[in-house]
Amino acid sequence: MTLRSFGRAVSIQMYMLELVGYEFKARDMVRAEGGNARKRTIRYGLHKLRKKTKADFGYDPWAWHEFLVEHGDEFGYTHPYAFRGVAHAVQEALNDPEVVAALAELAKQ
Repeated sequence: MTLRSFGRAVSIQMYMLELVGYEFKARDMVRAEGGNARKRTIRYGLHKLRKKTKADFGYDPWAWHEFLVEHGDEFGYTHPYAFRGVAHAVQEALNDPEVVAALAELAKQ
């Protein structure tokens, strides 16, 4: 699917963006606004990643990222069209205190 901010992305890349708080809006992935929307999006991303990969790294985006890079060809995460932008967005999200707090809160549940 072509996303305005990331170009052509495959589903696994979109799931990773959801795991770090991006939601699908108007043919793009944008940061979810508000704590409830962010948490809902993160939960959904985790659900889809678990379903697609049969793996479980919980609410640890970096562990998911490393796993998906290691198995890039199998799941398509490293597909070149959107990978650089997605990887950058994941790294940025891990430096966002609101995203980190939402991930930590969800991990406690």
